[in-house]
Amino acid sequence: MELKVLKGGKSSSLINEYRFAGGEITDTRLMGVVGMHLHWILPYETDARDLHQFYYYDIEELGLESMVVLISDDEVAVDVTAKSVYGGLGASMKPLSEREARWLANTMIAETKRRDQLLPEEARDLDFITKSPVLLSEEERLALEKKMCVPIHTDYGAVNYYLMRLFGKDPEGAELLVADNADPAAFGRIEPARHCTFLRNTIQFTGGVIRKNYLCESLIEVESENAHHIVTTEVSVAGRKIVAAEKRSEFRISDYEASMKLSRPEFVTVYEIYGDMDTFDREFAPYTLGATKSGHDCGDMYMEFKRDNYHVEQADFKLSDDVQALYFVTDYGQLIVGAYSLDDIVRAEALLQTGRISKIIQSTAKYQFADPIIYEFAMSGMTDFTEFLKALD
Repeated sequence: MELKVLKGGKSSSLINEYRFAGGEITDTRLMGVVGMHLHWILPYETDARDLHQFYYYDIEELGLESMVVLISDDEVAVDVTAKSVYGGLGASMKPLSEREARWLANTMIAETKRRDQLLPEEARDLDFITKSPVLLSEEERLALEKKMCVPIHTDYGAVNYYLMRLFGKDPEGAELLVADNADPAAFGRIEPARHCTFLRNTIQFTGGVIRKNYLCESLIEVESENAHHIVTTEVSVAGRKIVAAEKRSEFRISDYEASMKLSRPEFVTVYEIYGDMDTFDREFAPYTLGATKSGHDCGDMYMEFKRDNYHVEQADFKLSDDVQALYFVTDYGQLIVGAYSLDDIVRAEALLQTGRISKIIQSTAKYQFADPIIYEFAMSGMTDFTEFLKALD
């Protein structure tokens, strides 16, 4: 597998000779982030002429956050790279035409520049894309936006996605959930002045048959204030579409109150790693495809996400419900596995019993905690989980 930065073309005469071989995009528009894969055939001779671009685009704030370029005709390498870039989005892939692909790539690049965000190096000199811009009609753009949206199965899903888009300063995304015949006068201002993170939302049905009414209590993080707010709204839904929405109240709460609202049990299993860490890293790598990695003083944390975003369809939505499992690999030979439900920790344990990794790890302890603790251990700088627990006592 060869990963490299690819410039726009060997010469200006080749810019229009890159042949589009296919494209696809995740259906995660309503979550505020999308992943896109474009496949081109290079216009000059090389060992492999298949150019694959993998885009990771943050709709709310950062724009084109990352991009990976792969020149390879190895389907396994392409699949592994796709999973590593956007495998954690819980998405299905939707096909793109060349017009849609070119418009999206140009839009991602232009919008990132407009926000004064730094483009990934791989996206800074793509002349064969940026010098061949495409204009989509309003109908084509709307059809493309809808293609990038997951189907809504419940009123809860419509409400949660709608509020998530508004608090994320994405009114265009919120508009995708509004009924075509909705009266603009039925909508009050909910969108905040600055970007907020939608952490939790509880929805209570208050009445209605065809048009159903819901009272929502949302916990949001206001990054500009480094604070948490509770926002109550009334939202009406008909046919899985929003037909009315209005904010009723908003007030600030303490960090302690916010932590209590986000509190949840955590199930933890501790493993000792036998043998050298290079062998473990090699055997553990397949388990972390699509996971996000964060480095800490004494190890690395991997967060694995669920394969869909059905948690958004619940009456009690928590942003963290998309987490499948946590894996903290210490520099001193421990693997700490955590999950927020018994089913999820059992699944994680079962997966670790498959393959050769089961020969080099041994379960030594299991715990259930009233509140999440793995991140606290990762931030503690301590090297042994058992000793960390003793220190807490």
